[in-house]
Amino acid sequence: MKSEIRSGVAIGVAGFLWLLLEFFLGFHTTRIDYQPFITWLSIVIPIVGIYWAMKAKRDRYYAGRISFIQALKTGLIITVVMSIVSPLLSFMYVSVINPLYLSTMLAHNRMMLDGLNISPADKDGMLQELIQQFSLSAYLLKSILIAAISGTLLSIITAAVMNRNTSEKQQTADHSVTDYIKK
Repeated sequence: MKSEIRSGVAIGVAGFLWLLLEFFLGFHTTRIDYQPFITWLSIVIPIVGIYWAMKAKRDRYYAGRISFIQALKTGLIITVVMSIVSPLLSFMYVSVINPLYLSTMLAHNRMMLDGLNISPADKDGMLQELIQQFSLSAYLLKSILIAAISGTLLSIITAAVMNRNTSEKQQTADHSVTDYIKK
């Protein structure tokens, strides 16, 4: 369980470092139009992190063979830890490093909303939604949900891939032993 906790913390910290990279490259200020697209690239972090953690668990603790349930359990523990670490670091980001982040994002989205050709009533409703979306509580809740949902889905997929790879290796090894015995 220690390795899962380390992996969850590492993935959370790597996500935070990605957030800092976005900030320092201007995707939260001057290049804000590109920010949604750049942020999607950060999905590589949990994909690689969960895969490496499951592979390490398989090789170190299960002698090269891991069941779907064992791999899934590993991934879900990592996801829980990641879901705790991510919002804490996100809170630190919006409160210490870039306290203008939420207001900047709200202002940018409000400007985009003003450019739309819609009725004033619809615009007011959409503006209220934007204000709620860029509140601190909504931002932190979104951070938790994204980590939990993406981590769970990635854990299921990676556990299935890890189990398939283990089965293929075992079949190859079984054939090798059978061929050796026949000779």
